[in-house]
Amino acid sequence: MLLALAPARAEILSGPANGLDEDSLAVGGERVRLWGIDAPDLGQTCTRGGKPWACGRDAARALDRLIDGKTVRCLVIVRDKIRRLVVGDCTLGGESLSRWMIVNGHAIMNTRQTDAYAKEETEAREAKRGIWGSTFEPPWEWRARQRRPR
Repeated sequence: MLLALAPARAEILSGPANGLDEDSLAVGGERVRLWGIDAPDLGQTCTRGGKPWACGRDAARALDRLIDGKTVRCLVIVRDKIRRLVVGDCTLGGESLSRWMIVNGHAIMNTRQTDAYAKEETEAREAKRGIWGSTFEPPWEWRARQRRPR
């Protein structure tokens, strides 16, 4: 006996959005973390021209300015109902928000999730856009250091 399996239906969240932090947004009443990137955390600073600057806060502002109130569409990649975490591939007018964050130097590629933005990251680094025009600690290392007992 053969069982007919229905193809999995993709879950899409769509609606007016606003930025919540450096790599998360609110859309359709849900918090969505952008797939494939890691941006400096809100409290993280980078060094540019020998002076600290709030690179995490700048990343958050850039994302919010881009999407504020506009209709964003997110394909849900991961939904963890226990932690109420949604990770999604989100677009605005057909443009990937993750790609935009990387192209503009507000985030780096999360290679544990994808290598799809390697070209864009190289171009941003070579052009010294955003964090690439500074000295910075990879966000995952910065977070790990914040958790260590002092």
